[in-house]
Amino acid sequence: MRRFLRLALLNSISLFVVSAFYPGLIVTPLLTGIVYAGAVFTLINYLVKPIVKLLLLPINLVTLGLFRWLSNVLILLTLTRLLSTVSVVPAVIPSLAYQGFVVPQIAMGFPASLIISSFLLSFVFTLLNWLLTK
Repeated sequence: MRRFLRLALLNSISLFVVSAFYPGLIVTPLLTGIVYAGAVFTLINYLVKPIVKLLLLPINLVTLGLFRWLSNVLILLTLTRLLSTVSVVPAVIPSLAYQGFVVPQIAMGFPASLIISSFLLSFVFTLLNWLLTK
């Protein structure tokens, strides 16, 4: 139970951080909504992720694990379908200019936004978990 609460808290913080910095992931700004979404996300990771990994095993074997990220995308998609407080939307990242170096505006559709949100959530969660275990 203690491990579940710790992972739920880490997932809640990850959802909050990613939604604050990435415009494609929208989470209700209420504390109860974020904590509830983190708990449901942890529960989905416990229950659904092993099944998804088992179903994607042939693809992972053929590609030598290159499609392991697909399970995280499907888990995030499941979370957005279950909860109305979490949604992934097409994102527009504004242009950036620094000392003559210009990065143009980037517009992403729903699938790209879902993949990037999933990657960022996984990265922030792993970073927080690593920082707290050291």
